[in-house]
Amino acid sequence: MAMPKSPYARRALALWPRLDPEKLRRTRGDPRRIARLVARRTALSVETILLILVAADLLT
Repeated sequence: MAMPKSPYARRALALWPRLDPEKLRRTRGDPRRIARLVARRTALSVETILLILVAADLLT
């Protein structure tokens, strides 16, 4: 499997390593779409996941 180009997709794989790579690729690196994908497998809300994914960008 090739490493995703999007920093959000890479972060999502680091946090949730069992994500389906094909489904993650279809999000095209969009943090909102990634958050919706992850929300299906966790109790976290889409908003919380979105904040986790973009937190590093907000702090710089």
